[in-house]
Amino acid sequence: MKIKLSDHFTYKKMLLFAAPTIGTVLIAITYDIIDGFFVSNYIGKTAFAAVNIIYPFQLMLSVIGYMFGTGGSALVASEMGRDQQDRANQVFTMLIKAALLFGIFLAIIGIIFLPEIAGLIGATQPIMEYGLPYGRTLFIFLPVMIVGYAFQSMLITAEKPQFGLYLSIANMFSNIIFDYLFIVVFGWGMVGAAVATGIGACLNGIVPLIYFSRENSSRLRFTKCHFEPKVLWETCSNGMSEMVEDMAVSVIFVFYNMQLLRFMGEDGVAAFGVVVFVEGIFTSVFYGMALEANSIVGYHYGAKNYAELKNLLKKGVVINLTFGVLMFLLAQVAAGWVASVYVGYDQKVCVLAEHALKAFSLAFVLQGFNSYASAYFTGLNNGKISAIIAFSRTVVIETLAVFTLPLLFGAEILWRCQSIAEVAAASVAITLLYMYRGDYCGDKV
Repeated sequence: MKIKLSDHFTYKKMLLFAAPTIGTVLIAITYDIIDGFFVSNYIGKTAFAAVNIIYPFQLMLSVIGYMFGTGGSALVASEMGRDQQDRANQVFTMLIKAALLFGIFLAIIGIIFLPEIAGLIGATQPIMEYGLPYGRTLFIFLPVMIVGYAFQSMLITAEKPQFGLYLSIANMFSNIIFDYLFIVVFGWGMVGAAVATGIGACLNGIVPLIYFSRENSSRLRFTKCHFEPKVLWETCSNGMSEMVEDMAVSVIFVFYNMQLLRFMGEDGVAAFGVVVFVEGIFTSVFYGMALEANSIVGYHYGAKNYAELKNLLKKGVVINLTFGVLMFLLAQVAAGWVASVYVGYDQKVCVLAEHALKAFSLAFVLQGFNSYASAYFTGLNNGKISAIIAFSRTVVIETLAVFTLPLLFGAEILWRCQSIAEVAAASVAITLLYMYRGDYCGDKV
């Protein structure tokens, strides 16, 4: 079924259009899961803890690509909705170039300051020994990773979400093969894990660069452009919410690890690593729906199609809440099996990981709704409100919870901090959707 941004979206069509992107995000998550499996089982528990300490910092910088992708795709889609295709291509080209330049700059910063950052977030000397080679190797690939993240959203706007899925599938098999070769066969340790991930990142970033540089069957292609500070600012401010959300998730993971090291030691960090990997799998649906919303809502907002904007809000909320409940139930059933796969070699950590996942899973119920509400405002080119939802959800509420609640209720509450944050953020999102209903209803209210 050929689905266009200009279509009327039923539940079926929303899911079909989002499916390739959900698959793309899900498979992208497996890169980390694959690394985690090989590192945990073939290098050891301390190495696995090192991945969970170092990787969030690298991820925090790479999600700059989401800012260019989500904020930019909404602007590009709006130009397409106004039937300004040449202008859409110019904005698209300029933003991808800017993402690449930002990536080069951040890679240099990351390589230079990684030891100081790792020490700041509580990495012990044994963790440093594993984490620094892993992190520095990953940073070499950071520019391509950032461009790849930007393309995730832009491929939806180009009406080629399946392209991203194909790339992710190729990346997944690449990661499995090279993780096995570099870690198990060649014995390259943490450097091998990082190189395997980096090779896959090259597929996600470089192949689309080649594709859009030529004549193609999509809605977009590279063209001559010049640097436009105003458009770049609009993109960054509009996509800031998604970047803040993803970056904040990485920062929050760092905060969790700091507190877990303090209260539970390396066993707590390893158990949380299992939770993080499972969360990544489950929430791929939420991220896929959110990325879809950026482009579709942006197009219909540009076309002033308010009936469709209301339709997209209603159906998006229903889909995300339904999946949230299903994911909570699945986590309760599968927690023991998942824990045994990752840390079954250590019974104490395995029991802790199973309990942690069951306690944490309540957050899944509202996580999709909050993510979709934030993305919906991005599609409306209202980055400020989108950022408020994302910022309140993680940076404010969850950070406060992680650092204060364990002092009052003990370490056990750490597994429930995100659930508390999701409930509070949902209240904020509902209030803002009501206050700004004129933006998607077309009426001054």
